[in-house]
Amino acid sequence: MKKTIVLAIAATLAIAMTGCSKSGTEGTSASNADTPAVTQGAEQAAGDGWVFENNGVQITMNAPAAPILEKLGAYTSSYEAPSCAFDGMDIVYSYGGFDLLTYSAGGAEAKVSGVVLRDDSVTTKEGLFIGSDKAAVESTYGKMEDGANNLRITKGNCELLVILTDGYVSSIQYIAKQ
Repeated sequence: MKKTIVLAIAATLAIAMTGCSKSGTEGTSASNADTPAVTQGAEQAAGDGWVFENNGVQITMNAPAAPILEKLGAYTSSYEAPSCAFDGMDIVYSYGGFDLLTYSAGGAEAKVSGVVLRDDSVTTKEGLFIGSDKAAVESTYGKMEDGANNLRITKGNCELLVILTDGYVSSIQYIAKQ
């Protein structure tokens, strides 16, 4: 249990800090030796991007956070930190099974910067969840290059990052593209 909590916190912090670095190129895995490129079938579609849905509430990246937070209701915890990408604050709201990340720049209204799935109680709209096997990832989002441990797929203004550990999904993250 402690290991799961530590991994969830690490993943949440990693996505919160994505504004401090460049993201990978569209339709590919990250650009280092441990994360080879996607070879085929990565679902690329027009539109606003990947959408995470929880209890009928659709969460899209860069959307105003206030209406989404209101619809989601009470969160279990939150924390904030100065943004490394903007002149403002990043705030993470924790709900059952996922974290909602927001940012505000220069006093502007807070917007959604990401969603991190923490456990198998929530799924992507396509049905993927923490614990799904590699075959489920590939049948849903496309074939991964041999030896790849993650899949990054950009759609509109959102990157979907699926990370595998020992052949099973250990992290699913929606990341806003600026």
